[in-house]
Amino acid sequence: MLTILAALVFISSNAQSIVSGPMLGYAEHTENLIWLQVKDVQQVSVKYTEQGKSEWNELALSATNSKEAQILKFVLTGLRMGTNYEYKILLDGKEMTFNYPLTFKTKKLWEWRTEAPDFSFLLGSCNYVNDTAFDRPGKPYGQGTNILNYMAESGADFMVWLGDNTYTREADFSSESGMRYRYQHTRSDKNLQKLLASMNHYATWDDHDYGDNDANKHFWFKDISRKLFIDYWGNKIAGQNGEGIYHNFKWSDAEFFMLDDRWFRDESELDEKINLKTQLGTKQLDWLKQSLAHSSAVFKFIVVGGQFLNTETDKESFNLYIKERAEILKFITNNKINGVVFLSGDRHHTELLKYNIKYDDKDVVGFKTTGILNYPLYDLTSSPISAGISNILKTKEATNPLRVENTLMVDNNYCGIKISGKKGQRLLTISCYDKTGIVKWGYTINENELKVKLK
Repeated sequence: MLTILAALVFISSNAQSIVSGPMLGYAEHTENLIWLQVKDVQQVSVKYTEQGKSEWNELALSATNSKEAQILKFVLTGLRMGTNYEYKILLDGKEMTFNYPLTFKTKKLWEWRTEAPDFSFLLGSCNYVNDTAFDRPGKPYGQGTNILNYMAESGADFMVWLGDNTYTREADFSSESGMRYRYQHTRSDKNLQKLLASMNHYATWDDHDYGDNDANKHFWFKDISRKLFIDYWGNKIAGQNGEGIYHNFKWSDAEFFMLDDRWFRDESELDEKINLKTQLGTKQLDWLKQSLAHSSAVFKFIVVGGQFLNTETDKESFNLYIKERAEILKFITNNKINGVVFLSGDRHHTELLKYNIKYDDKDVVGFKTTGILNYPLYDLTSSPISAGISNILKTKEATNPLRVENTLMVDNNYCGIKISGKKGQRLLTISCYDKTGIVKWGYTINENELKVKLK
């Protein structure tokens, strides 16, 4: 039985020096990133060892002894593959204590040796932490963050943050200091801390953690926003040539393509009939195409802040960039790319959409296929973690024909995906959890359902 208060509250000895963290960033075969934000210290150390061993390694970094919070990233290298580790945090030589274990594990080298390891991960978006002085008057928009405690208890290997991971307010995105304040305020939420430490974390952004509402490529602090995102997350890479934050990573026999729907984005309100417009930009779109074509993963997750497949919405999504959506689907079709699944956030409700590309027919997404691809595409939208819920039940989307039956969730929630099974019969199992960790619906996809079938 989860005891919320006992599980996550920092003890008093940590409160003066640790602002937030530790958080596990990316994991690889022989290295792992540990993120931490501190203040009023001169040196921070991470001591780590293989579980069950008594010999400790240590990596120390200098800190600035000031009242301003400082972010430190420890990249632990030379680790043993497929191994569980435990670690300690020391501030100026004093070991910090936590009410949960500090552990991590490295990736197993399974290729050409064993079958792909089973694994599971969480996903979610729209994490709003109330801050009365900055929030709009009236009923608080944030619904409380106790849900994060249940996420921390899931036993998942990692978390995929789908965007709107924090919410900048009007007084935030008007200045660099305001944006920094918002990131720090959200990250230091006490209910978030165990989740940060309990699994690895990978993230992309959407408008509210990039800039103002519906922000596009002309957001005035986009360079500051990118730096903040890189500072606060532990992704291994962020964009190419200093542009955007898109990246990809692999886990077992799955690959994740984390798209950036803001950095290159043209204004969504432009009329596509008379304007050429893009959400991803030429460079990122080419990167996505080449990466998909190169990937040998059984499941290829395309992760983006806004919905991809929804044809029934007038909200921000690829439905406002129909030509670009058609180009991506055409590329998947013409190049016979197996295993594609879309993961998205933003909408303040959760649903699973399913779309069948038809043979030799003009589809509602706006292109003609030539009968090469004949498998259904799925778009799992997971939202909101702690922000307000949508009014979808009062709109035409309440009966979206693309929605898989009984997968609409209009309340605070998160999703989990488990990949399991033998080679050639891998299963993708989706579970949607409410704010107390109870499963509300589930759905399973066999890898063979997502394979090209030639006519």
